[in-house]
Amino acid sequence: MLHKTPFPHGYQQWMFAVSEFILRPVLWSFSEIVSIFLPTTAEQSSIMRHYSLNLPLLPLYLIVLVCLLVPALIAFFVRCILHLFRHSYILSVRLANEHHYKAPHKKQCSISTMNICLMPEFLSRFNNLSRTSQRATAVGQRIIADQIQSQNRSQAPSIVGNIETNFPEMDFICIQEAWHRDYSKTLVDELHTVYPWIIYDVGNSSLFNNYFIFNSGLMFVSKYEILHASFKTYSHSCKQCLFSGKGLLMVLLERTNKSTIKVGYIFNTHLQAYQGETPIIQKQLDEVLLWTKEFRMLTRGQGDIVTFDVLCGDFNFDNTSPGDQCLAEHRLFTMYHDPARVTKGKDQDWAIGTEMRQSCIWDEEISTPKGLQRALENPILRRRYILDADVKVATLSSLVFNAHPKTGEVKEETDGKRRIDYVLHNKDVDIKVKQYNFVTRLAGLTDHIPVTMTFNTS
Repeated sequence: MLHKTPFPHGYQQWMFAVSEFILRPVLWSFSEIVSIFLPTTAEQSSIMRHYSLNLPLLPLYLIVLVCLLVPALIAFFVRCILHLFRHSYILSVRLANEHHYKAPHKKQCSISTMNICLMPEFLSRFNNLSRTSQRATAVGQRIIADQIQSQNRSQAPSIVGNIETNFPEMDFICIQEAWHRDYSKTLVDELHTVYPWIIYDVGNSSLFNNYFIFNSGLMFVSKYEILHASFKTYSHSCKQCLFSGKGLLMVLLERTNKSTIKVGYIFNTHLQAYQGETPIIQKQLDEVLLWTKEFRMLTRGQGDIVTFDVLCGDFNFDNTSPGDQCLAEHRLFTMYHDPARVTKGKDQDWAIGTEMRQSCIWDEEISTPKGLQRALENPILRRRYILDADVKVATLSSLVFNAHPKTGEVKEETDGKRRIDYVLHNKDVDIKVKQYNFVTRLAGLTDHIPVTMTFNTS
């Protein structure tokens, strides 16, 4: 059963909306207060101007926070109870023609994965990003602009491993870190211009899962009809991920309405970040294998022909770093193929990193898609803006606070090559990868490099 509403009953949705309405100004004022004292590197260059513009608003934020704190606490308690009855996702469907809309069956499909960092403003600033509301709109607008323009572009075959400034025509998008419910809805409204089926607000909330704080942050966007969907929360997490219900979003898609049913599977995930010495990701990968197998068994009908099976997401480990080798050899990679990987510990020569150095996000040199493309194509510049694949222990300290740009001799195998965003395909399903590219279209809007894969199916 697909869930098109957040709750089974209308009165539950009404109560949840009221509680959110009461909570919103308190959460907003708290976020704005903290944000004043978390200037981005761009704001630090004119720090006095930053404080002169924002400190006068501090009394207003404090008044809102203090006056509404008690009703907000009550609303939060009501919201927590209601979350126990909430569906694990919302399917939003908007069709240009409500009657029997079907996406055309094509032999070629394209999919992208992107981490877009849509968090409350003060948390985005920990990633050296700001203006989250405007970024949500801009992400959607840039994606849609590329989809409209792609219809007028001659789709000349590009080389596998290209660094592109524009997204290709995409049938599916897997999104991570769409954590803020309001900003996610803004993005959904933008994407519905082209994409009829969108799953958002994904996650299960409880005291023992995420302390009723953040959902999984996952979102799935599709031109093809969604037949089934399911979400499962990982059993293990640690550190900051204890407050977000990360997990695996599983989707079955219909590709044709003819007598022979052709279907496709897409799985979207976001794994533990900065796990350090705690072996969390290994356990999450084990659950990915288990849950994908169960989902196929439950949803595949007799006579269905599976034309693709793709696993996307932010895995938070790379194939080259010495500290990630136990993850790179996980048995998941015996089932799923990584086109950017040669073997365990070695990537393709054309592969680049996808995790940016957050301290450099505001550099003017990479403020545009073209500028970021030039930097990624230059090994010396790339190491300035992308983390190296030489991580010994993945911690917040080593990957963020002490991840300073390097100078000197370039190590081709590791410098600027921490590739943590993956698009994998099941080895048991016959597809042919035509393009596997890195896209700079979201320059200045996120701290990740989106990855796209275009493939032919039977």
